[in-house]
Order: sequence, then C-alpha cells, then structure tokens
Amino acid sequence: MLHKYSAISVAVIGVLFSLSSSAVEFEPAQTNAGGFEITPSARLSIGRDSNVGLTNAAQTATNFTMLEPSVEVALPTHGQLYGAKYLGRLVRYSGGTTDNYNDHSFNVFADNVWSSRFKTLVDVNYLKGHDGRNALLFKNKELFHATGFNVMGHYGAEGAQGQFELSAGQVSKRYDTNNSGATQLYDNNRTDLIGTFFYRVAPATQMFVEARNSKFSYVVALPGKNLDSTEQGYMLGVKWDATAKTTGNIKLGSMKKSFNLGQLPSGSTAVWDVGIQWLPKTYSKVDFKLQQRANEYGGVGSFIISNDSSLAWAHDWTSYVTSTLSVGDGSDKFQASTRTDKRQTYGARLTYGFRSWLRVGVEYQHSRRTSTVPAVAYTKAVTMLTLEGSL
Repeated sequence: MLHKYSAISVAVIGVLFSLSSSAVEFEPAQTNAGGFEITPSARLSIGRDSNVGLTNAAQTATNFTMLEPSVEVALPTHGQLYGAKYLGRLVRYSGGTTDNYNDHSFNVFADNVWSSRFKTLVDVNYLKGHDGRNALLFKNKELFHATGFNVMGHYGAEGAQGQFELSAGQVSKRYDTNNSGATQLYDNNRTDLIGTFFYRVAPATQMFVEARNSKFSYVVALPGKNLDSTEQGYMLGVKWDATAKTTGNIKLGSMKKSFNLGQLPSGSTAVWDVGIQWLPKTYSKVDFKLQQRANEYGGVGSFIISNDSSLAWAHDWTSYVTSTLSVGDGSDKFQASTRTDKRQTYGARLTYGFRSWLRVGVEYQHSRRTSTVPAVAYTKAVTMLTLEGSL
C-alpha cells in the first residue's frame, strides 16, 4: 500500500517564509551508557483515512492514531560497529478493530573493518507484518512474519582502481492467519547471491558490473502451477559523487525467470534502477528514482513486472520550517495473465522543528490504483497531524 503527500496549498504557504537558512534537521538525541550509544525516538500521528478497506465500491472513512517507536543500540569498538535496532508501527482505528495492527521490525548487525582492503557487514532481521484487507476480496487483514539474514564482503582499499563486493542472503516468509483461505499459497523462501565489480574511472566516479542469482521455493505447490523458480540478472552501471550538487547511481540490464518444473512459461525483461539526488541550494533537495524489476506471484499469472518512478522535493523555508512535495507513478504487469494494475501517488508535508530532536507536522497522502480487475481498484486519501521526537 503506497502513500505519498499532496497539497498545493503547502507550496503557497511556503513562499511566505524566508529562504535565508537551512531548517533544523531532525536528529534523535543519543545517550551513552557504558560504551553503548542508545538512540530512541517516536512519532505520533493522528489522522483520517478516507478508504481503510481499499475498495471503491463500499468506502469506509475512519479516524486513526498511529504510534511509531524506534530505538537503536550501537557498540563501536576498535573501529568495529555492533548494534541492534527496533522499529514499530501500532495503529488503532476509531471505526472498529478489524483494521487495527501492530507491525514490528528487529535487526542486529555487525559492521567490521578487518583491514584497509577488506570489510564485512552481517545483518540478521525479523519482521512481524500484515497485508491490509480489500473489502470486496478479503474481509480481514492477513498477518505474517519473515526472518532473514544478509552477509556482505567488500574487497578493495578506498580509492583503489578496482574493488569487488559479494553478498548472500536468505529470507523466509510465513503467514500466521488465513482469513482468505489461500495465504498458505504465498509462504515461500528466497535465497540471493550478488557479485559486483567496481572500476574507478574518475576520482569520484565508478563503473560497475553486477550479476545476481535468486531462487524461490514455495511451501505449497499448486497442481499444474508450481511457482518454484530461479532468476538470473546482469546489470551495468555507474555511481558518482562528482560534485557538491549531484550524487547518484544508474543500473541497466536484463533479468530472466525460469520455473523449475516448466509448468509456467519462463520470461525475461529489461531491468533498471536509477537514483539521483540534486542539491540546487544548500537548503533545497530533489530526489528522482526510476526502477523496473520482477516481483513474485500476486495470486494471478506467474510473476509480476513492476515499474515505478518518483520525484520528491524537500525545501527549508526558514531555520524551522521544511516542506516536502512528492509524486509517484507505477504499474504492475502480471505475466501469463491479462491483468495490469496502475498506481499513482502524490502528496505534501509541512514540518516545524522546535529543536533538532522535536518537530510537528501536517501531511496529506493520496494514492490511487486502477486495474483491469475492477474489484482491486481504489482511491485513498490520508490526512495526518504528527509529533516526532526523542527522549
């Protein structure tokens, strides 16, 4: 479920403020205890959701309260870094308990620099999440949990002509509820192996070649539609930090998906991943993203080709006031099916920072999905007042 921010009036209000200085950047306060660096923070939002059931046929509007606590504990020692992080999202709707949820994310990590040429990063994570309902198709939300890990090794001194990076990871997703009667079909394991070679072509610019292999195995095999598969992808790219105003990376390549038993047609597609940040002023930032990738089976066809683009502009009007405007567009094409979904998002946010560790804001988020399957189409608007701070 995608939400962005939107309100032209925010831009109108913004021009009333001075452009003289950068706003206070939100930085949660850090506490040191026995060598540990503890960084707690929380965000409280009160708002209204125009379509909590994600359907155009029987829209239900309701007020909600959302609490998002976060805490990170880090232990830096002798150039190494060990830590753990928790993120939560607890939501309560005034219209009833059907859509209330508690999402939790935990991860522990070790970031080690073994020499001037070799470093590693190990991350283990756990997610307790949910899928929102659609009032016409699924009468209730579905709960799931996912466990995973990722290990990355990087060889090459900083500034070296050539560098190599290898990463491997695995994630297992399991549904804890089955209100739709079909969630067991989505339980799966994913294993990834990615190798990347970087070649420096300028002091702040690297070309790179990336190869990846992903394997998917499903717990339940549908007769005549076994979704176990392998993906192989190759990309060529460039990343740069050449000026004070522009940083970014561009990756272009291809991906092929092959199903293990040959019960579904294999497919291939062009893939790309573009991310560019432009700083026209010290107090203004523009982020542009463009991506095409393969996603797993969504209950229809064999797999999905997703295409997304987004543009966001953040601007500091004074040393206390910041606005953010954003717009996004995307599509999901279900392979071996006639289904196509299109997604649009836009929105805006205005914040006032009392201190670097305390700020308030107002947001408006709008999202819309159209589809060749009318039952899954919806339009949704969310308005929120927020308070964000740290202890």
